[in-house]
Amino acid sequence: MDSSAVRKTLLILAVALTLATTVPAAPNSDFQAAELLSITSRKGLDNVATHRWAIFTVQIGDVIYTGSGKRIKHPTDDFQEGLNAGDAIHAAIKGDEMTLRKPDGGQVKTKIIKRAPAQ
Repeated sequence: MDSSAVRKTLLILAVALTLATTVPAAPNSDFQAAELLSITSRKGLDNVATHRWAIFTVQIGDVIYTGSGKRIKHPTDDFQEGLNAGDAIHAAIKGDEMTLRKPDGGQVKTKIIKRAPAQ
């Protein structure tokens, strides 16, 4: 065998081995049932008064989390990400990050800016 055929064979074996040893995470492992209480926007979260950010308020069990989503770059942007207040969703909390699962299967990642007990 010539050297290019050996390289191709080794590359194929390396890719196959990598794919075989990669174990995907369970899709629902950290997600819990939650209720989306509100979606608003707020200015100045990055100390720039003209920037606006999407704010998601979610109740998971007895705790209400408020998370800052992506920056809204244009006034016509859909900062709600296809979600509506009152939606039953799934959310995952990991440290200071909250991930919301959208109805279409996509995810919205937020940074938790407030935690409060539910009244």
